[in-house]
Amino acid sequence: MTATAPRSAPVNVSATRDNHKIDWPKLTFLGVLLVVFAFYTEMAMGMEWRTQAGRIGPGFFPRILGFTAMVVTLVAGVREILTRRADKTVTQAEAADEAAEPDLGRHPVALIGFVIAAALFVGLFGILGAVLAGVLFLGVTLWFLDPEHHIRAVVIAVAVPVLLYLAFQTGLNVGLPQGILPLG
Repeated sequence: MTATAPRSAPVNVSATRDNHKIDWPKLTFLGVLLVVFAFYTEMAMGMEWRTQAGRIGPGFFPRILGFTAMVVTLVAGVREILTRRADKTVTQAEAADEAAEPDLGRHPVALIGFVIAAALFVGLFGILGAVLAGVLFLGVTLWFLDPEHHIRAVVIAVAVPVLLYLAFQTGLNVGLPQGILPLG
């Protein structure tokens, strides 16, 4: 009869994952992404951020997006460098939790459906208007992605586009397409 180790016995992480080396492909990807966002931000800085009519210009949101994307990419790169430590001891339960991380490719049908719905949203945005296209997009995606809560899906699908339209149109004075609904 042999004795077995208790369930929470320490395990050397290097046996389960190479934890003391930097993930160079990931760091390289983040570096390339940072360069792309830097060029994007540079192009955004060349666009006017305000129109002569006093509205937000075409360069306003791209500037915010570019700087935010650069900061997020830098933070991800720094975290990648700093969180790689030498061998550390973890319990078997922690090692099992790490091994059981979700597979991001498990729902290809939902992903394809979402991409198609997003493409339709972009195509119908100018025709139907911001509110109606937003209601349809959110309604369809929430209806199928959360089939147990149809009432919540309808409330969110109507409330979010209407509130966003009011915030952008009234608060930020951004001209969004009105479409077929008489909103203005």
